[in-house]
Amino acid sequence: MNPTTPTIGEGTRIMHFFLDTIFIFIFSYIIYEWYNFYVMFWHFKPFRFGYFFFAITWVYTFLFELLFCQTIAKMLTKTKVISTNGKRPNIVQFFIRATLRTALVTMFGMAWNDQPLHDTFSKTILVSTRK
Repeated sequence: MNPTTPTIGEGTRIMHFFLDTIFIFIFSYIIYEWYNFYVMFWHFKPFRFGYFFFAITWVYTFLFELLFCQTIAKMLTKTKVISTNGKRPNIVQFFIRATLRTALVTMFGMAWNDQPLHDTFSKTILVSTRK
C-alpha cells in the first residue's frame, strides 16, 4: 500500500453499515416473502426471517466484494477494499471478511486498533477511489 493512500474514517464506515443494512434488509425481505409463498402453498418448512437476513448478509458481502471489491454502499461513497499490500484481496480474505461481517461484533475491533475485526483478521483496508 502506498503510504499516501487515504484510508477511510469511522463516519464513512458507519454510513456503509447503515446503507448496506438497508439493502440487505430489502433483499432478505423479498427472498423471505418469496419463500413464504412456498411455505403456504407447498408446505415447505418455515424459517424465521433472521436466518434469511444473516444468510443474505454473508452472500451480499462476499459476492459484491469478490466481484467488485465494493458493496453498494461503498460504490455510493467511492471506496473499495484492498489488501494491506495494496493489491486486490484473494478469495480467502473475502471469505474471512464476509464471515466476520456477519457477526455483528466486528465493529468492536475499532476500540483498540482503529479497524473493525473483519479488516484486522482478513488483512485488508478500505481506501478511497476518488482521484
